[in-house]
Amino acid sequence: MATTAAGPRRWEIIGRKGGPWEKVDINSFTDGQPSQWPVNNPVWKARYRRSSEERHLIHLAKAWMKQRGQEHIGVEYYLDKLPDGYALFETDQLTGSQVFKRLFGHPSGKYYDSIVKFEVHFLWLMSGKQGQCDCVHCGKPQVKTAIPRKPRPTEFERLLTDRRRAPIHSDSDVSSRSTSAAGGASGFTSRRPQRQMKAAGAPYAVDEEGNEDVVKDLLRKLEISKNDKAGIEDNIREENSIDWRAEHEFENYGKGLIQQNLTLVSQQHSFSPRISELVLWTPQFLDEHFLMIDPEKDEYKFYSFEQKCFHGFPKWRAGLVTQVPCATALDGPVDFPDIQNLTDKQTSLNTSGFRVETFPDPNNEIDKTASKQYRYVPLRNIRPLSHWQILLRGIPRKEWHQSIEFALTCMTSLSLYEKFWFKGEWPNGSIFFKGLYIGSEFIVTGDTVRLTPAPTPAGKVRRCTDVMVVDSIRLNLLNIRPEDVLPDTPLLAPSSSIILVGRAYTLDIRRHYQMQGRDPDAAQTVLPSPVPDEEVKTIFRPVGTGDYGSWYYLHDPNKRYLVSYDRVLGRLYEAGAVRLWTGQLQFKPKNAQKVELRPELDFDMKAIEEGRRYASKTDERLEEPEEGQVNWFWADTRAEALDIQTINGHEVGKYHGVRDPRTLDQWREYMKLINGHTATPDLFKYTSNFPSDLPSLPGTGRRGRKPGSKLINGKVVMPGDPGYEEAGNKALAEPHSTPRHKSSQLAGAALVSTDEEDEDEEDAVEDNEQVFPSVERPSMDEAMRRESPTGQQKKVHVHSKAQIMANPDDIEDDIDKDDDEEAWYLDIPPARGGTEESEGGDYRPVADDD
Repeated sequence: MATTAAGPRRWEIIGRKGGPWEKVDINSFTDGQPSQWPVNNPVWKARYRRSSEERHLIHLAKAWMKQRGQEHIGVEYYLDKLPDGYALFETDQLTGSQVFKRLFGHPSGKYYDSIVKFEVHFLWLMSGKQGQCDCVHCGKPQVKTAIPRKPRPTEFERLLTDRRRAPIHSDSDVSSRSTSAAGGASGFTSRRPQRQMKAAGAPYAVDEEGNEDVVKDLLRKLEISKNDKAGIEDNIREENSIDWRAEHEFENYGKGLIQQNLTLVSQQHSFSPRISELVLWTPQFLDEHFLMIDPEKDEYKFYSFEQKCFHGFPKWRAGLVTQVPCATALDGPVDFPDIQNLTDKQTSLNTSGFRVETFPDPNNEIDKTASKQYRYVPLRNIRPLSHWQILLRGIPRKEWHQSIEFALTCMTSLSLYEKFWFKGEWPNGSIFFKGLYIGSEFIVTGDTVRLTPAPTPAGKVRRCTDVMVVDSIRLNLLNIRPEDVLPDTPLLAPSSSIILVGRAYTLDIRRHYQMQGRDPDAAQTVLPSPVPDEEVKTIFRPVGTGDYGSWYYLHDPNKRYLVSYDRVLGRLYEAGAVRLWTGQLQFKPKNAQKVELRPELDFDMKAIEEGRRYASKTDERLEEPEEGQVNWFWADTRAEALDIQTINGHEVGKYHGVRDPRTLDQWREYMKLINGHTATPDLFKYTSNFPSDLPSLPGTGRRGRKPGSKLINGKVVMPGDPGYEEAGNKALAEPHSTPRHKSSQLAGAALVSTDEEDEDEEDAVEDNEQVFPSVERPSMDEAMRRESPTGQQKKVHVHSKAQIMANPDDIEDDIDKDDDEEAWYLDIPPARGGTEESEGGDYRPVADDD
């Protein structure tokens, strides 16, 4: 790396003398992340400001030249810029006048508070990331002598320096990549743009819900820079979206919800079910039994080692995984013994097990009640949906649970997960994602996926031999037109594609990239060497991948392999898990010599391909396919892809009733406050914060029925409605006013409400507006008046809401019974706590009537 002379510099402006000065161009290696800058943190952005990087550039350049042995006496050096993704910020001391300078950009989110600490990491980056970094944030810190600080300048010197320092400008339309370079008056004024949050309420484009469309804005920037050969690159952040903030709000303080899920996925085995995956599961598992294959009939049944016989099939159904074990610190991670055994856990199943909900019909938008049939089950009760052919073998089709066909209907569904980066050069662009839901499975970057084999001639067996380690998941936008950039156009590009990029390997030596067109059986053919075992253990995340056989490079290892999403067959599972699933480890070999059985990559390939053909025919959201054709349903979210109404009991997607235009507009007003915009939003135009089951008085936001309304046979009627006068005459003949208590809403819900309140309607409204989280204790006089026989208040029976709605007149008569029944409260049925889960799902009261 040669140095280039920077020419005469005006160092005297910032007090720098000496020379001559030479600029050192850094390498392109970096791990900096602009998302870790404090300007992207809503809490820190107000405290931090950009700072001059000149001292860092000079010190690091000198240290690097000295390490390379190219330092010359009498020559001063400076870097052309900091590594991409790193930037220097400063903040004032809270209780004094001291200024702290901190370097941000490390992937851990931590900052460097001195040049010496960052020097270790910088030299490691410049070495091409060779070996292990020993900086304070990556590994064992190296002890170095601190550079003595110069005396603090006087107030006059500080003011003089501030006047001479060139201002740092920012431009929100420029990419957030590091672009600092020597220039400006001082020669080291940073040109790196500072990300500015766009004002909420003034986005370039909005989606169907009125939220900011960040992708459209990136396309606009791409069109503006179409004369730039380098194109643009930028991270994707939706800080004006309340949904995005809810998923990422804590990423700077710990980990956001999405990052927590991705971290959990990366730390668990590939065979472990993941959230929102479709699986086969059985609610009941016979005690002291194991799910094993019957060698005589080739069927999977319950087997008892004690009785040494099979005892029927499990009652399989399809389900959606909505919760995964969360107590790994106590119970340990999900491991191989959990596949067949009920391992001991220190916590209950609702913590150590998987919550699986029965999958409803995606073609039925009305009945989604099957999701209420859920249970917490251990891993031995669950199998991947791709095992449906081998697990259901021997069970008549008419005995299949209907949810299985419902799940197979979604085998061609697609949805991308967590977009985070945009890169493009006009007229093409790519959006990078961290995950992809394809059919029943969830694929993330770092996974190893099996690739479908190419069609073979008739009579030749198709075998799956290729896999790919996924490095990136991309949505390519091709041939973008100027009209696609407009904010009111629905399309992003006339054509698009989902691709996976990574490193591909094969078990077939004939498919080695150096064996293309060569005969491996020829005598003079030199066969290529397989991938070393140590490299296999490093490259592949699943444990025991070397047990599948010898792996070979499918392409030049210095390049990357690209496949379309429809080439993905599924995840590569651990070899031990496949052996357990297919029965290879079920019985000991009969021969004395141990026989090594290798697992196969395509043990479930036929079931996956058959399921995709079935989905193409039965999914009513797809067009009618041609013979043998597979159609895919591409959705924006997983909830839309599966057309589910609830997850963990919460409404999602289009079934979420709260997401009406008025509420969404109100959330955007709240985002203005969260983002710290100076313009105060008008929040008083909203009568209530969120929709409620109780009606609100128009224009007031008060909950309750309108004054003058009556409750007749469970219905609210207004003056002039049929039956209103009759109910009023009856109330005059037998007046039973409802006592008003300063109590909780729970108690108030059990009382019958009529319109015979006090004459002062204003007071009645004020009582209705009471805040009910805490119950006020009555005074001594009031308590004595309530207990007195001459008091106007009477004891009332507590009734359920169903009783009140069924026949309120009978309940009013019941309230007028004699007050001598001192033990009336003993008739209240005991409250039932905890979670009662029957095979049908939620707790059913009829089960306690025996």
